Amino acid sequence: MRTPRILVACAIAAIFQMVSPCSVAHAQLGANAGFIEAFQPDFLSRDMVVFADVLELDEAQQAVLESLLNDYSDSFKLGTEGLKDRMKAMKDQILAAGDQGAMGVILGPINTWTAEKQKLRERFVENVQAILSDEQVARWPKLEWAMRREKELPRGVLSGESLDLVTIARASEVPPEVMKASAKEITSYESAIDGALADRARQMSESQERIKAALVSNDNSAGLREIELIVAKRVALRDLQEKYIPILATAFGPQYGPPFRDRALREAFPTVYRPSSMIPYFAAARELPGLSADQTTQLNALEAEYSKWYAQWQNNLAQVYRTEEPKKQSEEARRRATQGQANVPKPSDPYRPMHDERDRYDDQTRETICKIVGPDLCEQLPGAAKIAAAQQRPMTGASKTGAEPTPNLAPDGDMAEPRGGSRGAESRALPSTGSRSSNKDAPKSAD
Repeated sequence: MRTPRILVACAIAAIFQMVSPCSVAHAQLGANAGFIEAFQPDFLSRDMVVFADVLELDEAQQAVLESLLNDYSDSFKLGTEGLKDRMKAMKDQILAAGDQGAMGVILGPINTWTAEKQKLRERFVENVQAILSDEQVARWPKLEWAMRREKELPRGVLSGESLDLVTIARASEVPPEVMKASAKEITSYESAIDGALADRARQMSESQERIKAALVSNDNSAGLREIELIVAKRVALRDLQEKYIPILATAFGPQYGPPFRDRALREAFPTVYRPSSMIPYFAAARELPGLSADQTTQLNALEAEYSKWYAQWQNNLAQVYRTEEPKKQSEEARRRATQGQANVPKPSDPYRPMHDERDRYDDQTRETICKIVGPDLCEQLPGAAKIAAAQQRPMTGASKTGAEPTPNLAPDGDMAEPRGGSRGAESRALPSTGSRSSNKDAPKSAD
């Protein structure tokens, strides 16, 4: 049974994002109970640009808005500091509440502040709308769309969930006149995404209250059910993002559509859609001295074949991400909730088979390149000396088949880390159940 002291540690960890000895399952539930959101303001000084742009504020209105934002920021900071002080002063009261009552005591001041935070938001909105003209008030729904994307998109945890395809279109240099000609498709995207973001936010808000109740009653299964409901909304949003990538790419036309599509996929799956390490290897092979025209033709044909295979491999790996990431959100919490119990198998790495397949195909392709250029020229390819040295070294263990292992080359031709050493890189790139900033800031895999 968990002690009150550990429950206190769990609460403090959830609120202040500190490492503590609490149950990981409780910490994961806490991350979805709204503890962190309690310390996140609804408006920031950088939102000034969004307000001014969408509402078309004049200079006098911008000056008033800046003052209102400063007042909101000061009030919010005062409120959160007060909450922290109350939490620090509650140690004895929490301990006295016992194992069953401690979490209820902890949630008291958090719930009180959450209500105060909502009032701060409502008062700020009222004050801003008071300085607007009727025409500007009519644009308020469009502002809510922009603000919802600004605030809610970074809360995604699945690959592709946090995309902003309008921003990606600008970054991929789709001209303003093309964007304007695609206004129907862009507006459709913005409307659909706003609805999906609102659905996810509503589910998260509703689930947060039930997760808090689950924490109080120490009912992990009830909390996990709420996580699964949140994950379902995340999947719906992610799928909607992917649905609109080809729609907008088509609207942007054959010149600007493909670059937009490629950039969107790279930002959605940064560890998947990146260049292969074989590209510089092919380049090095073509630069070998004394190649015949026939050898060059064979190398070009092999590279074309490899590029086609690699593109399909990327699509297949992205599909594994689509399938496995949502499962990971709830399965990881469920596994940790049963941590320490007998006969609970450790999860396997679902991405490892795909990377093993790529490594085998890369090795086969290098062997084919060597056959094309011949053994003498092959020795001049990047990493050839290290390959030969590795083949001469005694093996520390034999494979099941008895075959000699083929060394794994890094993009520059040097020996890469052992393939087993990259195990878990994809799982590290996967987000936790809690919110994160944006997919473009996702960790880069070391694989």
